Amino acid sequence: MAKVNPRNKPASQEDVKRAWNKGVNDGVTEAMSILLTVLVDKFNGAEYIRDVWREVQKLSEEVGEKRVSTTDLRLVLLEEYGIEVAK
Repeated sequence: MAKVNPRNKPASQEDVKRAWNKGVNDGVTEAMSILLTVLVDKFNGAEYIRDVWREVQKLSEEVGEKRVSTTDLRLVLLEEYGIEVAK
């Protein structure tokens, strides 16, 4: 049997899903790292960073349980604070 060049091997749906999930995870990790670093460095957040992180985790669980939607969160940020989070 001839060797197959891995670059020419078609990706399975599972491969695509795995790559997508990794990209999303990497993006979220990068964004949270930037956000939390700015909070600590620029806004004296060292005193309450753990509280912020705990609330982020709690809100993430609520989103995962579909009790809150990220669409609603973006809408509140836009309407109440003038912050537009791109989708």
